[in-house]
Amino acid sequence: MESYVQKESGYADAKKNRRVARTALAIFAFGVGDLLLSTLFQDVLYAPLFMDTSFMMAALFAFGPIESFLEYVVFVSLACVKLKLMVGRTDMVFLYALSAITIIAVTWFFVRKKEWLSKGVNQTFLYILAAAMLAGCACSVVSGFISYFTHQLEVKDWAFNRVIFAFNGEQLGFLASAILGRIPVTILDRIIATFLGFGIAKAYGTLFRGKR
Repeated sequence: MESYVQKESGYADAKKNRRVARTALAIFAFGVGDLLLSTLFQDVLYAPLFMDTSFMMAALFAFGPIESFLEYVVFVSLACVKLKLMVGRTDMVFLYALSAITIIAVTWFFVRKKEWLSKGVNQTFLYILAAAMLAGCACSVVSGFISYFTHQLEVKDWAFNRVIFAFNGEQLGFLASAILGRIPVTILDRIIATFLGFGIAKAYGTLFRGKR
């Protein structure tokens, strides 16, 4: 009897270890995915979108908020290496981890209960849309303050900067411009990234169904 219990315990531990290893590998792969996606939109297409959190959202839907933040840490670490190699500086992009935390917290408030996203297409769509829009507004404020405190530093002229700071002028001032200019861009980016992340998480769950 004791031998049987030990075998069952060993089997459970091995299964848990495989699940942890698979999750860690997925988080790393998701981080690489965000790096590639953001590079495509920002450095190749020069589109006025961030597109650097789609896989972070996928990790949130697939695993949870802690894993989602760890995915962002992987992404931002890779982004710092890329910037260091390309332009010789990191532009303090790691500060935007505060924005990532904001996005994760607001979105998780809406999607933390799986049953909320399984009561039909309409309710799922509305929950995700509401989460994306509110996260976009909250992220715009946090990111605007970060830009306000770092705007005197020389930053890379990403395509979305030209949209974000189009509001800058004597009547508004830099802080208001950094916040207001971000809102339309960030909300659109959040809607795309959140729905895309939801789709990626669904695909991941289907691929590993019965293996997690």
